[in-house]
Amino acid sequence: MKKYLLLGCISFISLSAAVMPVTANNVPTSQEDKELAWVDEQIQAILPARVGIPEGFINSLRDPMKMKKPTPVASSGSKLLAPPKLGSMLQPKAIEEPLRLLGIMNKTVLISGKWYKVGDKIRNFTLSEVKQNSVLLTGKKDQKLILFLTKQNNNIKITTK
Repeated sequence: MKKYLLLGCISFISLSAAVMPVTANNVPTSQEDKELAWVDEQIQAILPARVGIPEGFINSLRDPMKMKKPTPVASSGSKLLAPPKLGSMLQPKAIEEPLRLLGIMNKTVLISGKWYKVGDKIRNFTLSEVKQNSVLLTGKKDQKLILFLTKQNNNIKITTK
């Protein structure tokens, strides 16, 4: 790596020496003087120390991540309700995905990605009957839920000998 870097520097110097116009006594031309003077001006412009915000001022600022305590609402004749407290808010219930009958094989069924047989519990229901294209789930207080196969795949053939 060092060898390639050295070769690159040598070739750059030799190319720049060949391109650079030089007067008889090896003094750069006036165009180069103007360019170098401009570069010197730019360097001098960025050299002075920059003035920023003092560290004491930065340390006196309040932390933006801390929450400001809410001011109490005056109850003198105001008909507005006080804002609810965060701790008193009810937690939202988890939404369950609906039960879907995906497949039936012999007396076992695939419901929402899990295999069940007659008598197994599925959430608040019990699998009570398996038919050719549907299943019957019974719940508390004689609730009945029938799930149907939504799509039949005729490409799958199972044969037994």
